[in-house]
Amino acid sequence: MPSLIFNGVTYGISQTRFEATRKLLTRFAEGHTLGVAMSLTHDGARHHLFITPGVPITLVE
Repeated sequence: MPSLIFNGVTYGISQTRFEATRKLLTRFAEGHTLGVAMSLTHDGARHHLFITPGVPITLVE
């Protein structure tokens, strides 16, 4: 299962969300996006994240 690590928390994500996040990170690198809100679940709790360029994110396939 793909996952996204943000701020030390690992979120299991769908393959669709994984690909969308990969595209988002590319847009950040190209300077086309300033930020995005994302809701993910961890240990049964919903987390609302605002991801901006420069925020450390790790994608694990």
